[in-house]
Amino acid sequence: MNKKYRTYGAVVAAVVVLAIGAFWFFGGSSDSIASITIKPTDMIHGSASAPVTIVEYASMTCPHCAEFQKDTIPLLTKDYIDPGKVKLVFREFPLDAAARMASAVARCLPNDQYFSFVDMLFKNQSNWIKDFDGDGQLTLKDVREGLVQMGRFAGLSREKVEACSDDKNNLALVDANWSEGQTKYKVDGTPTFFINGAEHGPMAYADLQKILDPLVKK
Repeated sequence: MNKKYRTYGAVVAAVVVLAIGAFWFFGGSSDSIASITIKPTDMIHGSASAPVTIVEYASMTCPHCAEFQKDTIPLLTKDYIDPGKVKLVFREFPLDAAARMASAVARCLPNDQYFSFVDMLFKNQSNWIKDFDGDGQLTLKDVREGLVQMGRFAGLSREKVEACSDDKNNLALVDANWSEGQTKYKVDGTPTFFINGAEHGPMAYADLQKILDPLVKK
């Protein structure tokens, strides 16, 4: 993987184009697939015994994923996850090398801290995805520096962040989620959701409620 993988402007443009494309392609989709098996390596937000399962495939650099995290996750958590009605399974689907590295760092944190860190990364995309050394390019060195700064809020030292970003086991878990999502579940954009086996794209919270409420009442 090349260290200088693309310019900052190109990265941002590519991420936005991919995310917007995913939004329009998947919006309103509800194709049923075989049930998604929960894996021991899955990061689960909520009770494992919750009757409704949302599997989210997301990229840390995806702006639509960040919007979902900011606008919908707090409401979903309050109304469905905390009461034990729904569990959210978060699976990494990195759209680029920056997202892959960020996902590897997040994987160094235990479950509760993991989701807090993911939330922080989504809410602060512009603070860690930027040209830190001012050379006009966004490189993996810049991304690593951004993650170091974000990691301080999670109690991670520079050395820990740097080690986690290159951790072979963490990267293997991230890559496995990406590969499985693409090949087995035909995911090709983010965010993509599977709600009790039915595929959906980004949607307003009110529309999500219309899907969840009948499932919760079963």
